[in-house]
Amino acid sequence: MGSPPGWDDIPAEYQADIAALERLDDRSLWRIARSRQSHTDFDQYQDLLDKNREGTISDAERQELRDLRAESDLFMLRKAHAAALLKWRGHKIPPAEKL
Repeated sequence: MGSPPGWDDIPAEYQADIAALERLDDRSLWRIARSRQSHTDFDQYQDLLDKNREGTISDAERQELRDLRAESDLFMLRKAHAAALLKWRGHKIPPAEKL
C-alpha cells in the first residue's frame, strides 16, 4: 500500500494542520472531505474581491480578504488531503460534486 499521501509540497503555514489529518479515523476524514464552506464566507470573499478590483477596499477589508483567502486555502487543502488519505486507505472516492 505504500506511504500515505505526502504533504511536503504544502505551504509551511499549513503543514501542521494537514499532517494532523493522518491521525484521524475514516469517519472524521469523510466529514472533512464532504464539508462545504459557508455561503456567508463565500459572499463576503466575493464582495471584498470586488472592492479590491474597484480600488475601494479599506486597509481593514484588505486584511480580512487575506484572512479569508488563507482560511479558504486551508479548507480546500484539508478537503483534498482528507480525500487522498481515504483513497490511500482503500476507500472509493466519488467525484467532488457527489461528496
